[in-house]
Amino acid sequence: MNSTVSIIGAGPIGLITAKHLAEAGLQVTVLEDHQKIGRPLQCAGLISKSGAAINKLPVKDCTLNEIQGARIFAPNGEMLSIHKYETVALVIDREKFDIECLKEAEKLGVEVKTKCKLIDLRSDTVFYQNEERGEMMKTKIAIGADGVNSKVRSLMKLTQHSDSFVNAYQIRAKGNFEKDFVELYFGDFAEKFFAWKIPESKSIARIGIGTTVQKNAQQALEEFLRKKSIDVEKIDETGGLIPIGPPLKELVKGNTLLVGDAGFQTKATTGGGIITGSVAARLAAEAVIENLHHSKPLKNYDKNLAAALNKDLQIHWKIRKYLNSQNDESLNRLFAKLKNAKIDQFLEKHGNMDHPSLFAGKLLSNPKMWFLLPEVISALR
Repeated sequence: MNSTVSIIGAGPIGLITAKHLAEAGLQVTVLEDHQKIGRPLQCAGLISKSGAAINKLPVKDCTLNEIQGARIFAPNGEMLSIHKYETVALVIDREKFDIECLKEAEKLGVEVKTKCKLIDLRSDTVFYQNEERGEMMKTKIAIGADGVNSKVRSLMKLTQHSDSFVNAYQIRAKGNFEKDFVELYFGDFAEKFFAWKIPESKSIARIGIGTTVQKNAQQALEEFLRKKSIDVEKIDETGGLIPIGPPLKELVKGNTLLVGDAGFQTKATTGGGIITGSVAARLAAEAVIENLHHSKPLKNYDKNLAAALNKDLQIHWKIRKYLNSQNDESLNRLFAKLKNAKIDQFLEKHGNMDHPSLFAGKLLSNPKMWFLLPEVISALR
């Protein structure tokens, strides 16, 4: 079996990459080790409305709820409320979203093979296990879109420290929720990250938590629910690792490259990766097409990422490092300063959940925010 481009991983980013390549007339095969596309689910499923539109994501039939703002709670319960008075984010059915991405790719001739587990990559050959049988496929370019525990990243010998991940656990639960707002909670129950409530409706929400890999995330969520006296009825659960490390500067080795969670193309502040991964999918496809059609270096992908995506990812990472350096007491002080400076009003006007670089300059040019300069400098250094 031969394929011009082989993609490992049929999550949304792998499928979006495949779609872009197929639109250029390339033969694309996607290998997925799970039996069912969209399963197992390991995502909170919250994406920006603007990011979905810009990247032309198929969200129309899988949007469950529209979000207008966020309520962010300090460890002591102090709240920052950001209300945009218009839809800024979408809560999507992730399984249905993955299937919509699959349909778009298959319409263009992409072949998706499930129950195929990658074994090795050697030059122009992909070795994989198809159920009980070992198989191989000749390919010109291989793309790793195989998630946080990427086998392709391991084969490329690109490693990250354990501090670049958090353990996450999330439940869907019945209760009473305000459907227009997501809620984020900081505190010692969520070491190095936070807990969240993302409403699907007034009666169902996704409630989850991230914490260090040394801790049990399920126990951390139980502690959070107990401390905040949140009484809900669990419907189902999911868990896994979230990559929150800095963006990898080198994602191309030979004829192999990485996209999405496999390449740490996630926002380290929140762990979100669908929009950022979609941007990377387009850039990866452009580099592959230029390489195959015009013999341009595949390394152009790394260069294009630096200009178009990694600046924002680096800011997200620096903010994450700063937050992780704070204890509960210092976070309480920070929230008090932010509230006194009316940061909520500033973010309502200028905030952008995908591109912090767009409002960082406006923050520093606002005299009301100047007393926050030490914190800003500490966060971005």
